[in-house]
This record gives sequence, structure tokens and C-alpha cells, in this order.
Amino acid sequence: MSKASSAMPFGKLERTLALRYLLARREHGGASLIAIISFIGIFFAVAALIITMSIMSGFRATLLDALLGGEPHIEIAVDGMPQEQADDVIKVIETVPDVVSVSPFIRQFVLLSANGVRTGGIVRAIPPEDMATMPILKDGGAGAIAAGFGEGRNGGNVIMIGQYLAANLGVGVGDQVEVVTAQMRSGPVGQTPISKVYVVGDIFRTGSAQLDNVYVFMPMQQAQVLFQSKGRYQYLDVRVKNPDQTEIAMQRITEATGYSVILTDWKTKNRTYLGALRTERVMVRLLVTIIMMIATLNIIVGVVMLVKNKTRDIAILRTIGLSRAGVLRVFLMVGTALGSLGALLGMIVGVLFIINIGPIEALINLAIDGEVFPAEQYGLDHLPAVLDWGEVLSTGAYALLMSMFVSIMPAMWASSQDPVKALRFE
Repeated sequence: MSKASSAMPFGKLERTLALRYLLARREHGGASLIAIISFIGIFFAVAALIITMSIMSGFRATLLDALLGGEPHIEIAVDGMPQEQADDVIKVIETVPDVVSVSPFIRQFVLLSANGVRTGGIVRAIPPEDMATMPILKDGGAGAIAAGFGEGRNGGNVIMIGQYLAANLGVGVGDQVEVVTAQMRSGPVGQTPISKVYVVGDIFRTGSAQLDNVYVFMPMQQAQVLFQSKGRYQYLDVRVKNPDQTEIAMQRITEATGYSVILTDWKTKNRTYLGALRTERVMVRLLVTIIMMIATLNIIVGVVMLVKNKTRDIAILRTIGLSRAGVLRVFLMVGTALGSLGALLGMIVGVLFIINIGPIEALINLAIDGEVFPAEQYGLDHLPAVLDWGEVLSTGAYALLMSMFVSIMPAMWASSQDPVKALRFE
């Protein structure tokens, strides 16, 4: 039995032949231009899919962080009960497993005025001691507390506002802002809105322009007076260990409180928003996956042309003992190698792009003399990206499998070549 015929499947002989065909110059019957184009297409498709999905994951993570930081995991309406009764409910809920914190709050839409500028905002009133339970406040409101947040008669007159809201009003720490409410008071000229001037104790930044552009934090006692809610809370902010599994915590809270409260979780309130994020992610992945599939289909043409160029070589190998299966494996490795190399290079470039997304964004902004990602338009102050290694590996695996799959047909055609006819006509 010849040495060729005794070669192991995917052994040294077959690997050497596949490598030789890949590296041969075009004039010597090497990989065609179409094969090179397919390699480039797979490279760009893999890199584009990794970059696109990482940026979309970053968008989703940043938006959800801002969403969960700005509103409760579970919201309980308590505006219909006295403050003492609400405090008792808080104590009961704090004993429920998986509950991290419970904080009362008041949420009201207001008109803010300073330096001749008027804009809308949302007042979030909480007890000063509960500031640390707000994830969007990175320092737990330490700056505002140091400036006297919650101190003085009825909670004092110190508030904390978002970065973009402060910029819009043209105010800084220590400046005054007038807060105009929707509540009315009777006076000599009839009904007029209740308003009061407050001092900006601190300016916070959450990373979400949407929150930083509207949120105002106010001491609970002061808000109860301003919004005519003395002796009452409006809602309870319940934070749980796993925000994605609020249903279990809601059931336990309902049972612990004797079914006396109405609960709403963040997923229910934002069902449409979350559904849009999921649909967008699926459609983008599908679109880029189809592009990758089209790129891998070019491997068929590339390997077929390589087979035509190597018909004589195939005939000679068959006559010295290389089996049909051996020929099939050689050209299967050629097609798979083209896709694998393209996928590997695409993975490397995609990962490096995401790791250096900040400098790349700055470079693009410098090149276009502007912002490619305006914070005011997109609601975020930077281009977010989260590198998901599972996504990277699954993208590379998909490209590898597709390359192997499309290489089967031309490899089978190569293995079916009749060596007698090939030598006669070659």
C-alpha cells in the first residue's frame, strides 16, 4: 500500500496539500481573486457583527442602567394612606427576602426658572438618609448633603439638579432656581401656582442625558409642604437583588402585606420600550448574519475555480493512491481555512475596535470637526459598548460552520473527478 493511501484523515499529507494550494500564486493555480474577496467579505462581516452587537449591548446596558437607576424596580402606590401606615408597610416589606431597600418618594412634574430661562423638570423627593439607595447617584448625594440637603425648617431649601438641566438654566452650585408646581393657592388675584426659590446644593451626573436633563432631587419634608402632601408619601421605591426577576419579589410582597397594596414593576411600565430593544437587536443580528452568509457563499466559487486549476494535480494524486475522501478533505480544509482566517481576523479587529471605542470616537469627531454622537440627540454622553465574549465566540463559530458547510459541495465535486479523463484532457 502506498504512503498516500495510508495517510490518516486530516493528516500531514492532506494538511500540506491544502496549505500549498492556499499559498500558491495565482499563475500557479492558487486561490482565485474570488476566494480572496470571500475572505475579505467574511472578515468585514464578522468584524461588523461584533462591533454592531457590542454597541447595541452597550446601548441596552446603559439605557437600562439609567432606567433602573431613575425609577424603582417595584413601585407601590401609598398616596391613599397616612404616613404612619406607609412606614409600617415599609417595615414589613424590608423583611421580604430578595428586597434590598425600600424608600418612600414623591414624584411631580414642575416648571423650573432661572436667569430668564424656563424649562420642565421632574422633582424626585426622598428622605436625605435614603439618598444612598439611588444607583444613579454615584456618591450617594454626598455633595448635596454637605451643602445642607434636608437640613433646616421643613427640610430646608437645598436641592440637587442634573448636569444638563443646570447647563440649560445657566446655574451652578450655590445659585438659585425657582420651582413652580401645578398646585394652586388662592390669593387676592385668584388662583396662582405655588412656587418657591431653592438653592442648588450639588449638580449630579448619571451618564444619561435623559435623566440629567430633567431630574431634581428635593428633601421629602420640603416636597410634602410644596406639593401639599404633608403627612403622606406618594410611592414606595422597592429595590430587589435581581431586577430581571421582580415577579417573585412582587408575589412575596403581596403576601407579606396581606394583599393591601398595588404593585407595578419596571418591566411592566416599560414593556413597549424593552420589546423594541429586543426586536431591534434580533433584526440587526439577522441582517448582519445574512450578509455573512452571502460572503461565505463566495467560497464555493473560489474553491470551484481552485479545483479547475488543480484538476491535473487531483488526477495525479488519485493515481498514486489518494482516496476520494482524501481529496474531499483537502478542498474542504481549503474552503474552511479561507473562512476561518477571515473570521479570526474579523474577531481580532472587532474586539480591538470595541476595546478602543473611546479614542476611535474622539478621532472620528476630530476628523469631521463635530460630534458623530451628539449627547443631546441620543440621550447619552458617550458611545457605549459592552464586549460580550459569548457573542464574539458565537460569531466566529458561525462563520467557521458556514465556511465548512459551503465548502462541502465543491470539495465533493473535486473528489468525484475521474483521474483518467482528467489526465487525458489536461
